[in-house]
Order: sequence, then C-alpha cells, then structure tokens
Amino acid sequence: MLTALLLGAGASRELGMPLRDELNSEIVAWLKPTSLRNINSVWRARGFGHPDEVIDDLARVLESSDFDYESLLRQWEAQYIAGAGDARGPSYYGLYAWLAQVVSLALYRRQVSHRSVFQDGLPYFAGIVPLVRDNAPLWVFSVNHDVLVECLAAHFGIPVNCGFSSRTITLPCRRSPGTIVAELQANVLSEAELANAALPFFPPGAPGINLLKLHGALDVFAFGDSHDLLKLKPEAQKFDSIIDALQIANEGLLDPGLSPDPLSVTNQIPFIDQNGERQVLRRTLLAGAARLTDPYPRLMQRRFLEYFRANLGQVDQLVAIGCSLDNAEVNDILQDWLASSAHRRLEIVIPRIEQVPPALQSLSSQITLTPSSTTTYLEQFG
Repeated sequence: MLTALLLGAGASRELGMPLRDELNSEIVAWLKPTSLRNINSVWRARGFGHPDEVIDDLARVLESSDFDYESLLRQWEAQYIAGAGDARGPSYYGLYAWLAQVVSLALYRRQVSHRSVFQDGLPYFAGIVPLVRDNAPLWVFSVNHDVLVECLAAHFGIPVNCGFSSRTITLPCRRSPGTIVAELQANVLSEAELANAALPFFPPGAPGINLLKLHGALDVFAFGDSHDLLKLKPEAQKFDSIIDALQIANEGLLDPGLSPDPLSVTNQIPFIDQNGERQVLRRTLLAGAARLTDPYPRLMQRRFLEYFRANLGQVDQLVAIGCSLDNAEVNDILQDWLASSAHRRLEIVIPRIEQVPPALQSLSSQITLTPSSTTTYLEQFG
C-alpha cells in the first residue's frame, strides 16, 4: 500500500512556525484600524494611498472577532476580479498584494529567526526516513510556504525533487551599482512545462521525496514579466545553506534604488541582473504581486492542484498531518480520490482531533482520526 503525505501548518508547528490562528493574532496585534489609517496617510503623502472607504472596509475586517487572513485575501481577490471596472479595484488589489506581503514576510522572519529551533528539532522527525524507503519515492504534498521538507531532506541525506528543471539562472547581489559581491542560483520551471504537466519529478522506484507545494512557497518566485517560476538553489544541500539562500534572496538582492520609494514596491524584489537590466522577483505566496489584469496566478494554482490530483491517484493511503482541511479546492480532490476506490484511506493527524471535517463526512468510513503531534506520529515508523 503506497503512502503519501499532505502537510499543513501543524506539521511545522514543533519547529517554531506559526499556525494560522497564531498568524492571525500576530497581524491584528499590530495592524489595528488606527495603525492602518496612519500607514495610509504615509502612503498618500508619498503618492500611492487608498480611498477612505477601502481602508474602512479593511478596518472593519480587522476589528472582527473571527478575522482570518486567508479568508480575507480570498474575498478581496474575488472582489477585485469581479469589480474590474470599479474605480476602487486597483486599491483593493493594492491592499491585497500588501497584505500578502505582510504574511509572506512574517513567515519568512519566523523561518530565518528560528534556525536553532529547526536544527534542534529536525532529529525528532526521523520517522520520515523509513517512510521514504518504503514508498520510493515518497510523495509529499504541502499547503505550507515554509522549507520544512527541504530541511528534513538535507538533515537526513534524502534526495528531494520539487519538479523544477535542472536549468539554472544566476541572481547577482550588488553592494553598489556595477559591483557584484555574491551570486545566488535558482532552478527554473517554465510556463510551458507546467502547462504540459512535464514536471521532472523522480520516477516510480527512485529513492527520495517528490515535493509538490500547492500554494506557493517562501523560496519560489515568479520571474520578471514572464510566467516562469524559479526556486532558490542552495549552495549545498545543508540546512544552513537552505536558510542562507532565503536570506540572500530577501535581503541581498533588493535594490531600493530601483524604485522611487521602497514603500511602493509590494510583494516584489527588484534587482539588477548580470546584464545590468532591471528585473523583478514576485513572491508566490497567495498569488500576491500578480498584475491586476493577469489571470495567470489562478491558472497556475489550478495547474498545481491538478498535478496534486493526478499524482494522488498513484497512492492508496494519504496521511494529512497538521492540516485543518478547510480548503474547498483541496477537499474536492480528496473527496474524488476517496470516492473512486473503497480501498483508499485518509488518515488525519492533528492533536485533539475529534471529528471528521464536515466536507468529508460522507466518506468517514474511509477516514481515520489520529490525535497526535507530528513527531509523535512519525516515531512509530522510526
């Protein structure tokens, strides 16, 4: 019986990454309505603020007792797509991209500031090793944006393949115009490769992990004006190299001199390439930083979800670790996967879980609930 993993925020919780509720609390703790209006005043003084009614909409959401950043971003994305002709559309889009950046940077800072927590905690995930050995390759589907799986693979010496080609591009870091002081490598995934489902994952029987991130990642960016993606390539398959690559991309490439005002750059990292040309990396978290009229980010996410659907069909058992399973698109795929064969099994691993998520109730006979933390669950395999 081939097994695959589906990882949610809870899978990374023991290594210091936040759950969604914790991130919600972190956002509303500093982004209060008064603070938001003060920020908008600064934006207006610099020429790119937003109308009061749009700011008031966001302020009301921030004051709501059930504030949830993922729900807010989904609603605002739908709102600016539906109201493309509305004069306020660019403001809703601008705040959507800004909020996506707030979330992305909050996760990035947590990732890089918890180096010691990661290093101390990785050995407790040793159960991943026999899972990889017995399910060659082990498919890992993730709705997270962090680099947990890459770090685990590096720690235990496991090959990991994220579906990007072996082609690389070089991103130069400059201390001053014309002076390159370091270089960062990245692997490429072209729009055509993704459209044709031509992702070069490990074939059946190959040792290692096939990792598919469904909702963007801290180390994955859209590149320039194209729809190609790049994934940071660490200097070595070591924990420190993985985190170093994240820091270089976020802190070593950015050239504020490329923009009239650093605050006007939202969810993007502008830099000068090797040819002296201005380029931009666009963060993929929650499809942020897409052009307002560009439908591709949603199409890109649908293609990753269809790749999830296709490759999930290869396995008999899926273990969802730390997943709330409240994403409708993911749940639709899980429903279809379970319903297509009575022999398929879904195990949901979350501390204190008591009932099957409502969207999957009709298939509860094929679902097992395991109240456990991630590392405790993995101990049984090691």
